[in-house]
Order: sequence, then C-alpha cells, then structure tokens
Amino acid sequence: MPDSDVALRALAHPGRRRVLELLAAREYTSGALAEDCGWTKPAASQHLKVLREAGLVDARADGNRRLYRVRQQGLDELRAFLEDFWQSKLAGLEAAIRSTQ
Repeated sequence: MPDSDVALRALAHPGRRRVLELLAAREYTSGALAEDCGWTKPAASQHLKVLREAGLVDARADGNRRLYRVRQQGLDELRAFLEDFWQSKLAGLEAAIRSTQ
C-alpha cells in the first residue's frame, strides 16, 4: 500500500498530475512524456521516479525501452485514504455543529 503522505507529496507538483492524466489515457515512454510536458528527458525520469516511489505509476519493459502506466491500485488506495479522511473530518464538523445547537 502506498504511503498516503508520499503519494500526496508526489501529486503536489502540477507536472506530475499532468503525467498521471496522460498515463490514464495510454502508456508512455519517458521521452514521449518529456516531449508532451516540455521537460528534458532527465526531468521526466525524475518525475516518473517520484511517482513510482509513491506507488502511483508502474513501468514495464518493452524491448530496450520502458513503458509507464498508471498503477490503478495505488490510485484506488489514495482515493480510499482521502474518502476516509474527509468522512472523519466532516463527521467531526457535524458533531461540533450539533453540540452548539
């Protein structure tokens, strides 16, 4: 299970959110992501490394290149964390409001 703090930090960068949007549509090489995002190849590789370490992206070998794709399980786990987080916060807010009425 990805660490929610690591995943949230990874998604704090708008470029990495853009990468996830692109990867949601299809697999990409790091070079193609670099081109589509306006980055250098080393910058794209570094962003992909952060996303992989956060459990949000997977890579697979295809000959001598690597294809990157969204790791759906990581996104599902992050979504579950956020849903639980907001449900508990909203329940606390509801309790506070009821106690003042």
